[in-house]
Amino acid sequence: MKTMKHTTTPLTRTLAAAGLAGILMISASGLPSSHVHAETRTAASTDQAETPAITPPLVTSKTLQSKEKWLETDIKIPVFQGLADTKYQEQLNDIIESHASKDMAKWEKEAAETAASAQKNGYTMRPYQLTITYELTSDGTDGDLISLKVITEGMGMNNGVPRVDTYNFRNEAEAQRVTLEDLFGRDYKAIVDQAVKTAIAADQENYFQHEDGFQGIDAGQAFYVSGGTAYIVFQKYSSAPGAAGMPEFAVKLPGQGQATEEQAAAAVMKSGVYYKDNNGKIMVPAAQVLRQLHFDVKWNGKNKTAEISKGAVWSAVTLNKDAYSFGKMAPRPLGSAPEMKGGHVYVPLAFLTDILHLQAKQDKHGDITVTAAQ
Repeated sequence: MKTMKHTTTPLTRTLAAAGLAGILMISASGLPSSHVHAETRTAASTDQAETPAITPPLVTSKTLQSKEKWLETDIKIPVFQGLADTKYQEQLNDIIESHASKDMAKWEKEAAETAASAQKNGYTMRPYQLTITYELTSDGTDGDLISLKVITEGMGMNNGVPRVDTYNFRNEAEAQRVTLEDLFGRDYKAIVDQAVKTAIAADQENYFQHEDGFQGIDAGQAFYVSGGTAYIVFQKYSSAPGAAGMPEFAVKLPGQGQATEEQAAAAVMKSGVYYKDNNGKIMVPAAQVLRQLHFDVKWNGKNKTAEISKGAVWSAVTLNKDAYSFGKMAPRPLGSAPEMKGGHVYVPLAFLTDILHLQAKQDKHGDITVTAAQ
């Protein structure tokens, strides 16, 4: 069972205002009619002058809540409004809510069954958790393309496998689903496969290999679009161990500055890949990121130094030494020294942006995308 809560809409505010106007008219019934008419005309003219036209948002939120006491929910699903194709809008909203409702019913059942077993066997039961969030990554202002991703994460006795569902379509009179072939042309599979393989090859130790590894995208490959880039999404455990989360691979769209291989390269770091040190600096795995951007990274164990090069670009970082060099320029401090964790050298994010002059962008979910400077 669930209850649904809608966010406040312009319609509800209008109804509230209408009710207030009715109260004001009743309260003025003891005044002479000419005075009432004058007051009404003055108020109306003032409202028209001061109230600007408000464009309703493309997406509002609907909250779903479970009544199962052993399931804690934080579910906010997107609800589209104002699409050019109202029939498509209705169908899409129904699909999204149906998926969320089925997920909630599944977790309610599992939580209730586990609670009953816990009571029977005398062990402590902790409530299960289900979170569903969403992000509108492209709102249609660029070529009418709307792109949305919905993230579902459950946690129970054995922890559930998170899932990302993506929706891509054109906001037209007859809305059309957008595929990778629509974005990259008839050779889309070869283009995307090569981009993914290149990124994995630069960071092989963090991905499955051989028959368990990446074999190519399929027809239903999940992806979303943001800022002229398609992000190819893989579900947890599909191409990498669980520690990698849900890997994403960035591929620039045609006509979006993809003139060279260097511009097309991008490295996406999920929030669990980097960390903040005691100085408040974001620390990132140097080799994992830079190899995806086609840098050569060599480790000198004797000197505890990582040498980084790409064409005429050269730099080096040394463990526990807050001194970062670029070419023949004097080393400069960044507030934190490189650290070794889990066999990987971590450097401040500022090393990538301030020393190597790369670009880094963090989205609201904490994911950081690093690309070459445009």
